[in-house]
Amino acid sequence: MSGNRVRTGTKAMAKRSVNLKRKHDALESPVDVAFRKIKEMMYHHEIVPGQKLIYQELAKKLNMSITPIVQALNRLQLLNIVYSEHNKGYYVGETDAVEAKELFIAREALETFIVPSIIKNLTDKKISAIEKAMKEHTKGVSVPQYRRMLMIKDTDFHLRIVECAENKIIYNICKLILEQIYLKYRPEYMREPRLKEAAEEHNMILESLKKRDVRKARRLIKQHIKKGREHIVGSLLEDKSIVL
Repeated sequence: MSGNRVRTGTKAMAKRSVNLKRKHDALESPVDVAFRKIKEMMYHHEIVPGQKLIYQELAKKLNMSITPIVQALNRLQLLNIVYSEHNKGYYVGETDAVEAKELFIAREALETFIVPSIIKNLTDKKISAIEKAMKEHTKGVSVPQYRRMLMIKDTDFHLRIVECAENKIIYNICKLILEQIYLKYRPEYMREPRLKEAAEEHNMILESLKKRDVRKARRLIKQHIKKGREHIVGSLLEDKSIVL
């Protein structure tokens, strides 16, 4: 009897989840759905930097018509995530060392600037959400996992912090910057020591936020972003020298 109740409850939860997803999709336009799903494919390494995007294949895979696919690709091009070449089609962008450095400088400026607002608006619930994101990233570093998945978890940790500032404009800009860095960067360039070091830095940042220490949090975030910049820019320069 108890087992039947558990199975019934599980089925009901699954049904509610499906209904919520359908409701969410229904609120989105076909272009919005295509835009979101193509980005999800990039995050899950189904589409990689430098890859040509054949919209007929994307339309078939996503069970959609070609028109919203093309419009979604145009939107991604405006966000500098994909690019197009005349008579050739669309491609996923690949970041270079100069662009990566500029993106990290913008990150540093924004994420350090909003630290006072972040700490002012911190609650126990928000700290728990940041801590949960940090643990997910740390767990991902400690077990074999796709590097792209680690990028997603790293992004989630930082956006959880930025979200606490309660500034939607800055949040959306930070999200776009992180997407431009990670969706156009090949995860195989990431080095193991840096992954572990970054996880330790996350923990120190969280502790400074818990203590509401603005100066220390700002300093740690700045150092963390600087080290990330040096790692990614360095790996891109190293790859370029190998290619040459």
